[in-house]
Amino acid sequence: MAEEQLGLAQRRMSRRRFMMLGINATGAGIGLLIGAPIVGSILSPAFYKERFPWVLVADIQHVGVGVPTAYVVLLDQGGDAWQVPPVPRTVYVVKLNLNGKVQMLTLSNVCTHMQCDVHWDINLNVFLCPCHGGLYSIDGTNIGGPPPQPLFRYQHKLVGNNLFIRNVLVEGS
Repeated sequence: MAEEQLGLAQRRMSRRRFMMLGINATGAGIGLLIGAPIVGSILSPAFYKERFPWVLVADIQHVGVGVPTAYVVLLDQGGDAWQVPPVPRTVYVVKLNLNGKVQMLTLSNVCTHMQCDVHWDINLNVFLCPCHGGLYSIDGTNIGGPPPQPLFRYQHKLVGNNLFIRNVLVEGS
C-alpha cells in the first residue's frame, strides 16, 4: 500500500509544478504571437513576385540602325496596396549593328545624376542631359559630365518584329 501511495504521489501534480507549467506555456504562447509576424515579414519577400506586364513599344522594322528612336509607352508602377494608373515613360530604342549582329537596347531617358530627362542630340551624336550637361553615348554609357553611371535599360524581349518592354530597370553596360 505504501508503494501505491508513492506512485500516486509521483503521478499527482503539485500546485508549484502546475503553476510553472502554466507560466511556461503562457510565455511560449506569447513568444509565438510576437515571433510569427517577425518571421513572416522576413520570409514574405522570398514568396512575393511583383507582376509587371509586357508592353508593346514598336515594330523594330521602323527603327533605323544607329539612330535612337524615342517612344512613349504607358508602364505599370506595380502598386502593392492599391491600383496605380500606368505612367507615360519615354523609352529610347537603339538598334546597333555590331560585327554583323543586330543588338537592341531599350534605354531609359532619365539621367542617373539628378533624374532629369535626357534627349538625343543629333548634332553631337550623344544623349544630352540639359540640367547639368551630362553626356551619354549611343549605348547609354556615361562619357561626360556629372552622371555617376550609365543610363538604365528596360527589360525587353522580341516577339517576331515586335519589341516589348516592362517596367523593370537593369543597369546599363
